Amino acid sequence: MTLHPTPLWLLFPVAALALPLANPLSGQARTSAPNEVVWHWFGACASGDSLVLEVHLDGQAVYSSAFPICQSRRSEIQPEPQQRILEFRFVAEPKRFRPQDKAEGTQPIVGNIWEAGGKRDAIRLGVSFATEQRVLLNTFHVARAHSPSRSERVRGLVITTRPNRLSASVPNRRRYR
Repeated sequence: MTLHPTPLWLLFPVAALALPLANPLSGQARTSAPNEVVWHWFGACASGDSLVLEVHLDGQAVYSSAFPICQSRRSEIQPEPQQRILEFRFVAEPKRFRPQDKAEGTQPIVGNIWEAGGKRDAIRLGVSFATEQRVLLNTFHVARAHSPSRSERVRGLVITTRPNRLSASVPNRRRYR
């Protein structure tokens, strides 16, 4: 029987999902009160509130998405059958992420973003970037529910989130009695 090594890129989604579980002091494990009200994405969110997420590389848009958010008690958040992952691809130099990387030139890079935990005022997003051969970066981005957030873990690679409320686009209407 011959064993073939699994290419690292096949393990990437698994490694990315395991990251929040590897540190028991991170994310929801630290504040796991079941009645605590936290922000959550997708699921049963129908309030009209959403977050806009953008990823830019050297000022150029690489990925953009909007997703619904809402507040829920931790105990009411139902696990999804398969964790939702926002995936996107772009081309860049791996050395940008890891200066010690020996790869020359640009390569396709896969970005993954997932919900890593809810907080009272934000959603903690897990963020990973990988080539076909290796994981380049695993990190977090705190997406605040009421104000813009910005992360730049690699020079020139900027992740931003901002609230996009449906109610903010509807003009205030006065009610007269």
